[in-house]
Amino acid sequence: MVDLICFIDDDDRFEIPLFTQTFGDDFDLIAGTSLEACRQAIVRRADRMPGLFVLDLYFPCGLPDEKVMEELAAHPIELPNDRADLRQAYMNFLAARDRLNKVLSARKQGPQGGLQLAAEVHGRYPNIPIVFYSRKATAEDVLRCMQQDGVVDVITKPTGRDDEDTVHLTLKMKGAIASRFLVALDPGNRQRMAEVRKAVGLIMEGVNFFNPV
Repeated sequence: MVDLICFIDDDDRFEIPLFTQTFGDDFDLIAGTSLEACRQAIVRRADRMPGLFVLDLYFPCGLPDEKVMEELAAHPIELPNDRADLRQAYMNFLAARDRLNKVLSARKQGPQGGLQLAAEVHGRYPNIPIVFYSRKATAEDVLRCMQQDGVVDVITKPTGRDDEDTVHLTLKMKGAIASRFLVALDPGNRQRMAEVRKAVGLIMEGVNFFNPV
């Protein structure tokens, strides 16, 4: 029987269609923009439960700030050609990162939203593993995710220059990503992930020790 996967992402314009079109031939899918929407779909599928939840990490945790979004849209970022200047390349990186942080803040999107979503999923479905599927996750985000109960993996979404290129890269990486889903679906990996979570906990204790708040 084909494995049933539940995918939750706030973007039903691009991300959900891309996920379902890419992986719909390999898995039986439920997809929605909230846990409640997916829960209702699961209830309707009374014959079986999902074997895996795949969650967006940078998930909204509040209403977007429309005023800030309008201001950002009115002042698009323009970066000079930096191929010949390492310092300029670094300044461009800082400017782009600052712009991204402002956009995410205005949209109320951040890893805390995804971690809260994972906690809700684990609370309702404690025996079903969770995978984060994100293109913005940092190394620190990954460490935080792997400490979360129920989380067994963090997978990077392929990202292209635009939507068309992102679709192309996702299809190109389809086999590798699907393989990671299959590993997460395997009950034999639960003990291994418990050991990984313990190791991550020790790493984070060291980070907190050397970098006290």
